[in-house]
Amino acid sequence: MSHTLISFLGKSFKEDGKYKIANYDFSGEIKTTDFFGLALTDVIKPARLIVLGTTGSMWDVFYEKFANSEQQTEHWMALTESVKEDNATQAQISICAKELSIKLGLECIFKIIPYGVNETEQSNILKIMAEDVHENANVSLDLTHGLRHLPMLGLLSAMYLQTAKQVTIKGIYSGALELTTNRETPDARTPVIRLDGLLKIADWISALHGFDKTGDIAPFSDLLQQEGMEPEIANLLKEANFHENTLSITNARKPLKDFTKHTEGKLSGIASLFSESLNKRISWKDEDSIYLRQRSKSIFYLQQGDYVRAAALGYEAVITQYLKKNNPSADVENYEVRDEVRKTIETQLSKSKLKSYRLLRNIRNSLAHANRPNKGEIQKILSDESLLQQKLNELFTQLLPEE
Repeated sequence: MSHTLISFLGKSFKEDGKYKIANYDFSGEIKTTDFFGLALTDVIKPARLIVLGTTGSMWDVFYEKFANSEQQTEHWMALTESVKEDNATQAQISICAKELSIKLGLECIFKIIPYGVNETEQSNILKIMAEDVHENANVSLDLTHGLRHLPMLGLLSAMYLQTAKQVTIKGIYSGALELTTNRETPDARTPVIRLDGLLKIADWISALHGFDKTGDIAPFSDLLQQEGMEPEIANLLKEANFHENTLSITNARKPLKDFTKHTEGKLSGIASLFSESLNKRISWKDEDSIYLRQRSKSIFYLQQGDYVRAAALGYEAVITQYLKKNNPSADVENYEVRDEVRKTIETQLSKSKLKSYRLLRNIRNSLAHANRPNKGEIQKILSDESLLQQKLNELFTQLLPEE
């Protein structure tokens, strides 16, 4: 799998027209240089190096490090003038990239990016970055020398590349010049900071957002394993998700109860930031009765716009409610028992609730069987999302009271 390093080139921390030379500390391995990206290249040894900078970035200073022929010197002088006027061109820096490729023995790609001062320019930076990244590649990012707002874009770019190109982010690095120790001595050391943890936090935020949209709890399983949780415990969430997808709320409840028992409601590492949020999202498991659990999930699905599951589970909650009312000791998940309730429930409902029950049943049947309803009222409801959401909310309010 190819490994690509993406580095930014900016204007920060200049001294006498150059970046400050620093002793970058890679976990005890010291690399002395003014360009962190070159030191990082030497340490992680990528197959490809992509350098991104603006029309005013320090391309000339970067190129000066290896411009030793007369022709290269002439090109450097022209590039210096272009950088000074903030109009370096793609053609100029492409020549630099070709010659650096020869010097380093790896593929180098230099690209001009906009300054990212507005939404359009910021999205263009991500597009330009992705153009030269292969799908499923390993990617590392260096956020050291870019403009001050580019590190934030760098994190977003990592998330974007993971989604758009299915890449694996191997590392996000920054040479923390402001944290240099013993600055005025030969022993000065500049720590190299890994920012991968920020990407993990972003993955958790994305998983929470996905759960709130779809109810999918499975992604948390992989994230928890990344934090060191035993697979057999983390995979309880995948098991619960499977049963929820088949509307088997009872079967979904048990692995969630087991998960909470094993973790005692607390998570470690980065996951600890999200313990409360995750516990809240699975709190339905603690409802006292299967009716309340079905009710809770049907309302959740309705809020998320999952109308098929909302209508199906809401309808089943009505059956459960009347089954337990008439026969508290009955097995509420026995098909024959539930079918018997379906045959007799209409005789127990008031006139207004009977009409609502039939409407919910017809909506559920039309959604479940994916066919065009015969009744005009159902056709009208299913032709308008806002009307469907409103109608289901009204039906749940009437038919699914809190106990």
